[in-house]
Parts: sequence; structure tokens; C-alpha cells
Amino acid sequence: MSVLIVLVYFAILIAIGLLARRRVAGSTEEFFIAGRSLGTFVNSWAFLASLASGGSILAATGTAVALGLPYFTALVAGAPVGFVVAAILVARPLRRTGKFTVPDYFRLRYNNAFMRWAVPIIVVLASGAYLVAQLKGASIVGSYLLGWDITASLWATGIVFILYVSIGGFLSVTWNDIFQGILMFSMVAGLSVVVINAVGDPLIAFESATTQFPTLGAVSEGVPVISYVGAFLTFATAMSVLPHVIMRVFSAKNEKSARKSLNYATLIYGTMMFLVLFVISVGAAVLLDDIDTANPDAAFLELTDQLLPSIWQGFVVAAILAAVMSTTAGLLHACSAAIGHDLYHRIIRPQASEREVVRVSFVATWVIGLVCIILTLNPPDLLIVLYTAAVGLLASAFFAPMVLGIWWTRANSAGATAGMSAGAIAFGLAYFLLDLGPSTEILFGLPVSFLVTIVVSLLTQRETLGDTQFDHAEPAEEKDSEPSVDRPDTAPASSAP
Repeated sequence: MSVLIVLVYFAILIAIGLLARRRVAGSTEEFFIAGRSLGTFVNSWAFLASLASGGSILAATGTAVALGLPYFTALVAGAPVGFVVAAILVARPLRRTGKFTVPDYFRLRYNNAFMRWAVPIIVVLASGAYLVAQLKGASIVGSYLLGWDITASLWATGIVFILYVSIGGFLSVTWNDIFQGILMFSMVAGLSVVVINAVGDPLIAFESATTQFPTLGAVSEGVPVISYVGAFLTFATAMSVLPHVIMRVFSAKNEKSARKSLNYATLIYGTMMFLVLFVISVGAAVLLDDIDTANPDAAFLELTDQLLPSIWQGFVVAAILAAVMSTTAGLLHACSAAIGHDLYHRIIRPQASEREVVRVSFVATWVIGLVCIILTLNPPDLLIVLYTAAVGLLASAFFAPMVLGIWWTRANSAGATAGMSAGAIAFGLAYFLLDLGPSTEILFGLPVSFLVTIVVSLLTQRETLGDTQFDHAEPAEEKDSEPSVDRPDTAPASSAP
């Protein structure tokens, strides 16, 4: 029965992709950002689905045991703060640019040859690492609960999400994200009720869990305290630069809707992760006889196997796959946009037609997706550590040049180029050469990026911003239209690719 439910789920995803394909029809604006037609309700759930990944649900229990509940709490707390930071600092200015992608913004604000190439390449590399982590989660789910060979599970889930992203573009990703976001939230809420019923008094349950697994509730046992700061800071800053999140800002009907969607997503995500962290994770520590710290990502699946009958396990599998595939789909689409739109159309072949750009992005989707599947055949042990590192790299490279570029007119191309490069290099050196615990690299990369951007901008010639000057004033009148994914009859001239 579980296999049947998952196969039906796969069929729904592909069917949604085929429906979305009819709307895309060779239009770059439709393919990359769904025609800037997404309303507040739609984007709220889509933001949730984009962020809530396999690590958010699958890895929570195992990571809490292996690295400590305080570490994971700091990690999770950063994401809602990051949504608020993005809503305040970047949502309105970015939406007003009428662009498609994060590289688009950097091209508009700091147009120079190095950044035109470097930004999309960094997006592809970091998003690829994030993709590998998510695909690992999908393979674990299929192998444990469905009895599939882990390689077969990986290929099955990988091909499905590549297929619906490539044929339906961002509209397909969005429609599926709404379905997947509601599905995963419902699963977490329902499982939390079952766990509470099984463990009884939550205070006694927590005491029992920390007695059985001392690392679970201890500060600085699994990881040093500095890792808590780094984990929080990673997601508090990354929400403003993650390519698959920011593309949702560009796809909103207007800037007010973009900001409201981020705020609503904060509430939904915060509620869901509270249940995962303080109900499901603690329940697993109490109810499971043993948790294999060598393979901690399987603990959540062992819990559902113990508590739920077969038919409900099928829905749990579908919900976890929803968490994995919604994030992978957004990341994969961001990668294909970086190659098709930012590299091919903007640099290699500016005269390319919209249909040609869409075709190139279609091919890029399959190439990147298949490469990531192959790389996932030999994955790391802790998927949450890998995707947090990928997110930290993006924040270290992009956050300072983006925020300073919006709010500080003195920032220039030389400063942004130096700051982005220095932040990425500092993060990489800390990651490979220092052993200070997980998530600490951003504590080197982010300050270096800010410092270098500011210093170099002040030491070099001021640039005339012209059309890149951002207007931060509130619009005189702005209507937040009803939730919809219909394409508007007209689009602003500035949104043309």
C-alpha cells in the first residue's frame, strides 16, 4: 500500500508538470518566474516548501542525537529570522527591479565581467551541493520504508523531480510546492499528535530522552557553542540570497505580496519546526530502543515504522519526499536559470530567442539533475551538515554585496567583486583547513565579505548608479490582489528578459 501511495504521488507531480507546460509555451518570463503572477497564499506555502527540506524533517531527529538539540534549535531558529530579514531588507527593492534571478540583480547593480560569470557559477556549485544532500534524503526514505534498493530509490525520485521541473518550469515547481507544503505540514502535525499520545507527559518524556541520550539536551557536547552562533547566522542571512527563495520574490504579483508571503511563511515554518524539534525528536529518543549515531538520518523513519500502520507510512513517505523534492525542484530550477538565462542568454548568446533560452534551460535541468544523482551515489553521513555548508557559502559570498548594494549608494563594482570573492574564499579556507565544528565557517566568510566590500568601495572610484538606484519609499498605492497563479494580461516593460 505504501508503494502504491508513493506511485500515485509521483503521478500527481508529473501531471501537474504537464499542465504547467501548457502555460510556459516558450516564454522565459513564464518558465523562470511564472509570469510574475503568484499571489500571497500561493507564495506563502511555496516559500515554506522551498525552505523545508529533507534536513528539516528527516535529519532533525538524528542530528539532535548526534550533534545536540541546542545546535539544531539554533539552526532552525535562524530560518524564520531570515525570512523577516529578507522581507525587510530585500523583498521590495528586488521585486521592483523586474528581474528574474539573483545573478540578474548583481548584473543590474554591479555590471562587470567577473561578476557576470562568477555569480551564476557559484549558484550552480552551491545549489548542486544542496541538491546532493536532498537526494540522499530521498534515497534513504525509499530504501527504508518502501523496501526499494537505495540506488533504485535515488533514481526514481530524481527522475521524477527532474521531469516535472524541466517540462513545466517555475509554474510547475510552484503548483507542486503548494501541494507538497500542505502535505508535509499536515504530516508533521498528525505525527506529533500520535507521538504525544505515545509518550504521555511531555516534561517527563524530555527528562527521559536526555537521560538516555545525554548529548540531546546538553550544550556544547555534540558541537561547540560557536557552532550554534554560526548555524543561526547561516540561515538568518541566507534567506536573502538563496536563489530558489529569491526567485519567489521576483515571481510575486507585487512587492507587498512578496513581503507578506515571507512573513506568513515564517509563522508556518516556525510552527512546523517546533513540532519536529520538541515533539517528534524527543519522542523518538524516548520510544526507540536505540538510535544509530553512525546513520542518524534513519531515526525518523524508525519512529514512523514503530508508531504507524502501513497505509499511513505511505503518506509519511510522500510527505518526506515532498519536503525533499520541493527544495530540490526549486534548487534545480535556479541552476537551470543560472545556465540558460544568466550565462547563455545574458553572456554567450544575447540574441537568442525566448524559445531557445527555454530549450537550453531544459537541457541544463537534465544535465545538472543527472550529475547530482550520480554524485549522491557516494553521499556524506550527515546530510544537514552538507546543505548547511552550501547555504553558508552562498551567504558568505552574496549577502554583503547584495544588502550593501541596495542600501549603501557608495558600494561599487570593485568593492562587491572583492567582497564576494573574499567571502567565498574565507568560507572555503575555514571549511577545509579549520576544525572548529559545523556551521562555523560563515563566522569567517561573512565579516570578511562585509569588511572587504566596504573598504574597497571606499578606496575606489564612486560609480554613477543611474537606473540601478533603488527606491526604498513606500509606494503611494499598492493593492495586494487575491491569491492567484493566473498570468496577468500585461507585464511591466522592465520585466522583459
